[in-house]
Amino acid sequence: MQKQRGACTNPESSLHRYASLIEADARSTARDIWGRINEPNLTQNIRPTHSRATAVLHKNSQHAVHSILLRKI
Repeated sequence: MQKQRGACTNPESSLHRYASLIEADARSTARDIWGRINEPNLTQNIRPTHSRATAVLHKNSQHAVHSILLRKI
């Protein structure tokens, strides 16, 4: 919920519309967005090309990059 209270509070942010959601609605909305947008993108675009990537960024649960894998070409 910290992310919701951070970026979402900026009126210029595209996420601002989520700032006033109660926690249950925010979680439900996040699950919906994951299922409709992020998960299909992961399975259809990211995973199939992972082995060809020259750089892979791994993020932690707070979305901070915690490791970078570079491939020599």
